[in-house]
Amino acid sequence: MQHNHVSSPILCIETSGSLCGVALADATSRVLLAELSFFEPFLHDKLLAEATRSLLAMTGIKFSSLAAVAVSAGPGSFTGLRIGAAFAKALAFDNTPQLLAVPTLQSIALAAAPVAVALGKKRVCVGIPSHKHLIYAQNFSLDATPQGTIELLDETLITPDANTFYAGAAFAQPAFAANLGFTSLSEFCRITPSMIAESAMMLFQKQAFTPAEDFVPLYAQEFVPKSLPKLDS
Repeated sequence: MQHNHVSSPILCIETSGSLCGVALADATSRVLLAELSFFEPFLHDKLLAEATRSLLAMTGIKFSSLAAVAVSAGPGSFTGLRIGAAFAKALAFDNTPQLLAVPTLQSIALAAAPVAVALGKKRVCVGIPSHKHLIYAQNFSLDATPQGTIELLDETLITPDANTFYAGAAFAQPAFAANLGFTSLSEFCRITPSMIAESAMMLFQKQAFTPAEDFVPLYAQEFVPKSLPKLDS
């Protein structure tokens, strides 16, 4: 299917986990146009360039028409993030198109927010394995609306059984599945290109671009708490 009336197309790249995927979205109309994901793990270096070429060809969108390239910025897999970052920076090396660095765990939380709100939750926690026996986690507050406005409260390294200050929150990754204090949202355990696209469209509307030469992804193994761009709907 070709999309000939797209105003602000964004190429969205997801390589932060074991799987590889790309998506196209229109930031002006806030519509996801197409998504291509591969479920064979750890093939980012073999699949990413060809997946991008194929997606552009199938949608009829030329690279020169892209308004931005969005890439999952971490935290996540060191190798996956390194490959995604290098590819995105090469595409946006002169900042035409612009580069959008999309916080990975915030994108998962944003996708999970409407479900968590419907369950009566006030917070969403998202976490991934980091150092040995530790989980890198981000804790988000939820606005009590169907759209699920989110705000980053804190980020930390915790043990899988540390449920005291996260108790009662919904959790969107499998690391805390055994925690009785969590409502597990297992359907959001896999990050997808469409999740990156949804966040990218919001950041595009805010003109929250990152100079390609300055972009460095956040690796969970090198976690240092820092502020992240706020995503809301």
